[in-house]
Amino acid sequence: MISFFVIVKSALCDRPKTGFWVTGVSLLVLAGCLLLGFSEARHRALWNDEYYSQLSSVYNISYQDQFLGKIGEGNNTPLFYVLEKLFLQLIHYQVPAQWLQGHWYSDAPSQLLLRINPVFFMSLSVAAVFYFFSQEFSLGIGFYSLFIYFSSYMLWAYWAEARPYAMIVFLTTVQSLLFLKAMQGAQGFNRIWKWLVLVHLLMGFTFIFSVGLILAVSLLVWWMIDRDWKKYFFLTLLPIAVSLFYYVHAPKYDFFFGSLSPEQLIRDNISRQRFDILFIFFIFLSVYFWGQKKQVLKCTPGKEILKPVPYVVFMITALASSAVVLVLFALHAKGNQGFPITSRYFIYLTPIGVIATTILTVSLIKSLSKHLLMRGVLIGLIGLLLAQQFFKIVPKAVHSIMGT
Repeated sequence: MISFFVIVKSALCDRPKTGFWVTGVSLLVLAGCLLLGFSEARHRALWNDEYYSQLSSVYNISYQDQFLGKIGEGNNTPLFYVLEKLFLQLIHYQVPAQWLQGHWYSDAPSQLLLRINPVFFMSLSVAAVFYFFSQEFSLGIGFYSLFIYFSSYMLWAYWAEARPYAMIVFLTTVQSLLFLKAMQGAQGFNRIWKWLVLVHLLMGFTFIFSVGLILAVSLLVWWMIDRDWKKYFFLTLLPIAVSLFYYVHAPKYDFFFGSLSPEQLIRDNISRQRFDILFIFFIFLSVYFWGQKKQVLKCTPGKEILKPVPYVVFMITALASSAVVLVLFALHAKGNQGFPITSRYFIYLTPIGVIATTILTVSLIKSLSKHLLMRGVLIGLIGLLLAQQFFKIVPKAVHSIMGT
């Protein structure tokens, strides 16, 4: 709750000067996240999926076969596995001989070394979100985004797992932050566009479901910023072609809905409380437009309520693409055959939800700058929603990290 009192003051301040303090604190946040991630890696034993990925997709396969789509996993895009193989070769890591004979067991060095990649990228995602909001608003808003990120179930569940999930989270985070910078109408859009091209290409090499996110950002950038079709060969068509290449070559498995409903698969990544804040935003946005039309309401929100709209559209588009995937899963499901569909398939929604919740909170509070009583009620309501999620997730995560 202390973080919530900080945001009240921070949300009403002008954008601060950036520099040494923001960078320095962001590096401290990154260091703290790395410590937490490696602590979790040390206390959490390796499990079957991690063993399988290391043996079949990293150890027993060449770089050439990785890039040619010969990885024997449903998501056979190679970037994570290539980086993992390269790093383990550089440090001369040797797979335990018993693993090669099918006797899988977890040892302390492997728990740490195999997970350096995911711990680094997940921590970098958290630090990048903190840095962005500290730079754009204030350190108080940066710490508020940290509070929301730490309240995310999927952060703790996949912070230290030697598979591609952390890299998916990181690339989605960078894509989102670049999109937000582009939506500010900065004169340096060409530079941002080049970074977006790179990130989209890396996404194409990292996870097949990136197609929906790449299309979402590309359509919004085309609609709101630049309609030069030639640019979208590199921004859109090329990375989608890369992703589809690996999809065509991926082994085709059967999937089914297990104990988790389609709704729960999404809410594990964007919690109900964050959807509640989105719903509050839509109410305020409707009141704003109705007030503008009628010109009789004295307590309508201010224009600040409009600023998150582009990112909210992106979030809704990402959710829609996830819904399409769920429908395709449902159409091809064959009873209880194959693999159960899990929340981690949609982990890219986690950073989107964190960023959206931070932006929406700041916008909602600023939009009521002339209505102190309403603003106080709103702060209390959002505070209760987010505190509920925080105290539900964090104690369990701390127990996991401490090995209790």
